Amino acid sequence: MNDKFIRLLSPISLAVYGILDLAVLAFGVFAIKKATVMLNTWVIIFIAIEIFAIIIAIIGTKELLSNGVKFSDDEAEFTGVDDNNIVAYDDIITIEAYRDTAASFTKNFDMRHSLLIFTLKDERGEKTNTIDIGLVNNGALNKVLDEFKKHVDADKITFTQVKKSKLAAKIEKAKEKPADENVKNNNSANEGVTKKASEVPNLDLEPTEKNTKE
Repeated sequence: MNDKFIRLLSPISLAVYGILDLAVLAFGVFAIKKATVMLNTWVIIFIAIEIFAIIIAIIGTKELLSNGVKFSDDEAEFTGVDDNNIVAYDDIITIEAYRDTAASFTKNFDMRHSLLIFTLKDERGEKTNTIDIGLVNNGALNKVLDEFKKHVDADKITFTQVKKSKLAAKIEKAKEKPADENVKNNNSANEGVTKKASEVPNLDLEPTEKNTKE
């Protein structure tokens, strides 16, 4: 089986690197134009800085595009992670994918990162390995999970996504509570009416026979 590579790109990182690369390219064109018109010490320094910026941009973009998961026959390697980045399929007990997309003004970007939490077999029993795969969207995360399902039992894989903030959840719960209480009160009232109706004595009396004289 050939190795399969799934690239994990953060839309925000991609946009930032794209803007920086365009800026470096624009300054490069500007430096070349300046050099053709007038070449002095300052222009040479500017060109040297521009060359350095181009090298940094190439290295940064290459690093960004190399971030992902490489699936081989017996293990998966997370190329964008330095430590504990290789997971053997046979050692996997469970995989939990976690992503927080709830609206919030207090959470930092790192709290929005998608996480893959592996419970692995260990000599002492079990160990947990959490891998941060960055600000990826659901499509990329689901691709990774689908590929893991080809090597691991699907029942071992779960995806937990937090879509609502704690405040929103509390507000919804508060709205649902009065409705539940109204239903409960209506049910109690109906039960009371039914109970009272059952307590009413049966008034269906048979008509008394009148003695009629011929």
